[in-house]
Amino acid sequence: MAKIACFANSKGGVGKTTSCLAVGTCLADLGYKTLLIDLDHQGNLSDDVGRGDEDYTITDLFEDPKFDINKLVYPALNKEKEIENLNVIPADITLATEARAAERYRHRLQILSDGLKPIKDHYDFILVDCRPAIDLSIENALLITDIVIVPVDMDRRATKGISDLFEVIAEIKRDDKFDYMLVKTKIDSRNKIMLKATEERIDSMDLMVSDTVIRTSEDFKKATEEKMPICYYAKNSKSHQDYMSLTNEILDHMEIPGERYKDLKAV
Repeated sequence: MAKIACFANSKGGVGKTTSCLAVGTCLADLGYKTLLIDLDHQGNLSDDVGRGDEDYTITDLFEDPKFDINKLVYPALNKEKEIENLNVIPADITLATEARAAERYRHRLQILSDGLKPIKDHYDFILVDCRPAIDLSIENALLITDIVIVPVDMDRRATKGISDLFEVIAEIKRDDKFDYMLVKTKIDSRNKIMLKATEERIDSMDLMVSDTVIRTSEDFKKATEEKMPICYYAKNSKSHQDYMSLTNEILDHMEIPGERYKDLKAV
């Protein structure tokens, strides 16, 4: 049965979509069957894997909880080539409206959990890209996630977003104890003052932080422009190396047996 990981932060622009896609492609590359779920109505993740304009999207499930989820699953694409071991359930602009409308359902917090049951055994991992605002669709995802991956950039507002997010998760799960991993993103070693200030804020919160950091790079913007996952656009870049390392660390943290990247090179 698939392990579920949500990529979330109450602050936008911290690298949630980039991280979700990068870790997803790394897991697929290692041989783990992986499903990406886009829960952001902007659909950036969907667009990045060539599925930004499909007949069916995750909105259909929230519109009709009995909708056949198999119709929502598409092979992820690198340009026009299918990516082995990687599928996606895309989103579109109607998601935010329909998520609000789904409040009328009696079992509204189980829509995603029940919907995934027919396909959950088909995957090793399900990765969810969560939009910053908390709506019914995000609550559905956080309720069933095994781990929350929290990208945080070097902005003081990103650390505030962590506290807000954790309060929401604890309320949804009705438990203060849940598994998570903080990942520092957009690290620029030249910006020493801001880097030091953010490090101090994170240290003061006594959080579980990954050893891997994601360094800033123009490759991310270029890959997005080309509609390619970073691991295909710049396979030997520091960006890809960072996410390979992070993928190893997530697998180790979750005690998942199986393949790992070996002999990672410092770039």
